[in-house]
Amino acid sequence: MSTHTTPDNSCDLLVIGSGAGALSAAVTAAHLGLKVIVVEKDPQYGGTTAWSGGWMWVPRNPLAVEAGLLERIEKPLSYLRRELGDKFDESRALAFLNNGPRMVEFFRRHSALQFIDGNAIPDFHGHTPDAALGGRSICAAPFDARQLGARLHDLKPPLKETTLWGMGIASGAELRHFLNALHKPASFWYVTKLVLRHWRDLLVHRRGTRLVNGNALVGGLAKSAFDLGVQIRVNSPAVRLLQNGDRVTGAVVQTPDGEQSIHARCGVVLATGGFPHDPVRKQQLLPHAPTGHEHWSAGSRGNTGDGLRLGESAGGVVARDLVQAAALAPVSLVPRHDGGLAHFPHLIERAKPGLIAVTAQGERFTNEANSYHDFMQGLLAATPAGQAPQAWLVCDHAFIRYYGLGAVKPAPMPLSPWLKNGYLKRGQTLAELAQACGIDAQGLQATVQRYNALTQDGKDRDFGKGETPYNRIQGDAINATRRGLRNPCMGPIESGPFYAVKVVMGSLGTFAGLRVNDHAQVIDTQGQAIPGLYAGGNDLSSMMGGHYPAGGITLGPAMTFGFIAAHHAAGRDPAATCEYPISNTSTDTSKDHTMYYELATMTLPFGTAGQAATHVQAFASAAEAQGELLGCWFTDIGVLNQMIVLRGFATLDALQAERERTQQSTSPFGCGEIFQSLEQHSYKGFPWMKPVRPSAESGITGPVYEIRTYGIKTGGVQPTIDLWEQYVPARDKLSPCVVAMVALDGPLRFTNIWAYDSLNARSQIRGEAVAQGIWPPKGGPAHLTTNMVSTMAMPTAVSPLK
Repeated sequence: MSTHTTPDNSCDLLVIGSGAGALSAAVTAAHLGLKVIVVEKDPQYGGTTAWSGGWMWVPRNPLAVEAGLLERIEKPLSYLRRELGDKFDESRALAFLNNGPRMVEFFRRHSALQFIDGNAIPDFHGHTPDAALGGRSICAAPFDARQLGARLHDLKPPLKETTLWGMGIASGAELRHFLNALHKPASFWYVTKLVLRHWRDLLVHRRGTRLVNGNALVGGLAKSAFDLGVQIRVNSPAVRLLQNGDRVTGAVVQTPDGEQSIHARCGVVLATGGFPHDPVRKQQLLPHAPTGHEHWSAGSRGNTGDGLRLGESAGGVVARDLVQAAALAPVSLVPRHDGGLAHFPHLIERAKPGLIAVTAQGERFTNEANSYHDFMQGLLAATPAGQAPQAWLVCDHAFIRYYGLGAVKPAPMPLSPWLKNGYLKRGQTLAELAQACGIDAQGLQATVQRYNALTQDGKDRDFGKGETPYNRIQGDAINATRRGLRNPCMGPIESGPFYAVKVVMGSLGTFAGLRVNDHAQVIDTQGQAIPGLYAGGNDLSSMMGGHYPAGGITLGPAMTFGFIAAHHAAGRDPAATCEYPISNTSTDTSKDHTMYYELATMTLPFGTAGQAATHVQAFASAAEAQGELLGCWFTDIGVLNQMIVLRGFATLDALQAERERTQQSTSPFGCGEIFQSLEQHSYKGFPWMKPVRPSAESGITGPVYEIRTYGIKTGGVQPTIDLWEQYVPARDKLSPCVVAMVALDGPLRFTNIWAYDSLNARSQIRGEAVAQGIWPPKGGPAHLTTNMVSTMAMPTAVSPLK
């Protein structure tokens, strides 16, 4: 075919590929004033991102900061340093950690892409120092695909086998609604509304339009790209790069009309998704795939290493020294009606109580609740040389009907199609299941017997299942508590029939890519940048060096380095163009909002609470009063007939002045003729906590408030404050902490107040917090005395905290 150039094929930046890394670069560059063309090999844009969970690891992101989860850059930097070992590149790590928050704020302000927080999602390896319990993850917010107009059907839909009738299901609360749809009326109604909308979408639009997860990420990016005039051309694979001397100036693209040359003034971004379906590269870089065909990736089938080959043709180098060249994940092979096989990634059910993974010998080999990458590392280590790494996920009937198993959906969806096509194996007894799977029957029976015994006290003495915060949040604390289980990741396998699905070596994508510098420029064998050539997404060699320290370490850096590459191509500094302030210093300026509080307790005669509350409100709002009335509660459990009043002050002087006014009054709080006794105690809020605000401003409501006071051992104040700073953010996601404050008078102690929807909610949430390991803070009780008091109180009519 002839090669020809048309005026429409000139641009400033050419982006090859259309996943998150590609579209991040495209949208950023277009916003900075560049003309951008995106070319995509497949018939639909979105790449593997469109099939993904959509989570991004971005420490110190704006959503975490707004939630009060503040950390110095040294914390995530230290975590990466410890996790990556000799693969740690501090320069690239700083480029990522400094620009990640800017990237998030940029898209929030200037694009259709919005985010939801993952502030309760822990890092994978909770035993590593400076691992976080939350605040480092974000995900794309649900997106209405109808905004894409005529380009709606060019967006790759989510992987069919991970959906319900093609409808994506968001992780977290939405997934819990689907699991509880047959058990809770509220969940049934929630699911029903989503399903009815989806069916309407199928009739009107021939696909779902409520996008979640990675599909929402691509949808938001694509809408932003189209709004900025970016062209996204599908069915247009790049076949070779154009160069002028050493500089890359564009690419030749194969189109339905023949080859076309696209000239790019500022350069080319390679972001074609890595090499998960390139047998030659897999043979070279994945030892478990000696022929290149023993690896079944869940990545997009069009990701065949095109970007790596293009980069090498211009002098780029593919990294070969990573600890692991792929983001490993257990994958099951799902038969399709057309005779093909879908590659289903097992990301959710492995940590739920009532499942184990075994080898052909019927033996467990790892902690099933660990990350998908760690799970597969365990399988590789347990597989004898010369044998194919494969395992079976085993559960009983109750488990599969509640949680599903792989592509098999939970009740009321039928099991029969999966049994018929051979994907799902079943046996009335463990021996029958073992025979159906080719597993050693005695080994399986012995393993299940031992595992069931371990579940009795909730301790996995073999592999530590449920020990880390990540394990526990992946488990099911609510269901485990309801069943009387002690570990949210461990439940017995005891009621037949029994089921199993085979998993094989797979991945979510690849890590090994083109070597780059801190600007995402591809570098040559001498470490010099190749002018005009950038790499993004999985075409860029992972800054994690083949390690996997947290969920979202693919998409977080992909989005960030796409943002960085676009700025470099445009000759702009991200720090200068993004309004979001980033501090690199160790100085923590988040602790300058310290508040002071008074907690007053009045003992009242029975039946006088309403009268007393009215007087309290009048006393606290008088012209001469200082401070602000924040809470006015009446006790319900604990010492009864007590009114508890919380007032806040901006300074210690204001607190002391108001104490003097109260003490000098002939009728303190206007209740001198009512109360039988009055106690007043002064407190200083923990320095990192936001000031207490009324419900109308903070959104915090009870109507049940728990007021807890703990005695503190000598020297225990600062350790307690530090531990609470680390653990409260995750605990706060279950129920809000109104305040934590240390006493300024009387015995050494601190008081904290929590808000709950109901007494039942309090019991359930406290149990879940313990089961997940997020509360009480590890090591915290060692600083406390046995002087502990808890009171349950309800807000009076005048209480600003409702």
